[in-house]
Amino acid sequence: MISEVEKYMKSKGISISDVSKASGISVSTLSNALNKPVTTWNISILNSLAAATFDDPAKVLEEIQTRPFKYVVDEEKQTIQGFHIENPQLFWTIESAVHSSVMEGWQPTKADIMDAYRVATEYQPKIESDFKRIFGEKS
Repeated sequence: MISEVEKYMKSKGISISDVSKASGISVSTLSNALNKPVTTWNISILNSLAAATFDDPAKVLEEIQTRPFKYVVDEEKQTIQGFHIENPQLFWTIESAVHSSVMEGWQPTKADIMDAYRVATEYQPKIESDFKRIFGEKS
């Protein structure tokens, strides 16, 4: 059995028998499938794990299939991880900050980039009050 699948099933407290009962797929069919890479599975195998754990199949797949991280910046389209930033100056400011963090091990998703954009473009009263508390009011 693939180690990620074993970890997933153990963390959920289920066995192949539980998956078989929840899905109606035989234990031998499940065993054969679970010993192969996730990318070769029939969708019914993924759905059977989801049924046994009462999870969404997409969530199950996300937990058992490791995907290598790739930092993608398109300078021409001004996108970071697929998120478009219209303002060129803001694009480069965010890209620089994100790039530095990626070099230190952060693996941002598109949602993370969207959040960074939101923080950069929306008024942040807590940040302002923290800044004033630390550095004092401007004279």
